[in-house]
Amino acid sequence: MLLRIASVLFIFLTIALSIILMKTLRLKRFGLNFADLAFPMFFFEFYLISDQAYYHSMLPQLVLALAILAISITVYFLKAKRSFYYPKFLKFFWRSAFILTTFLYLAMVIGLFLAK
Repeated sequence: MLLRIASVLFIFLTIALSIILMKTLRLKRFGLNFADLAFPMFFFEFYLISDQAYYHSMLPQLVLALAILAISITVYFLKAKRSFYYPKFLKFFWRSAFILTTFLYLAMVIGLFLAK
């Protein structure tokens, strides 16, 4: 039960902590936003919760999803843009990986609540 509560609290605490860090360290002047800080936190929390809640960690599934995301973004840049600019790819990947990790974390939390 405590793990379920902690997994839900991590969602709000991660976003709040990343926003607080952005404001106190004034990282917006470097072109960063809260998603740039929240992605590594969600990645770590995904590992932490899935390792405790399930028999096997779900980290390989997350890494596979991120690898597929990176390949699809690369194909998009090469087909649509006809060029590959590495810094732009990294920024686009980092922010879209935050969205993907957030959705997978939410799916894991919902699965945690639905499991007996």
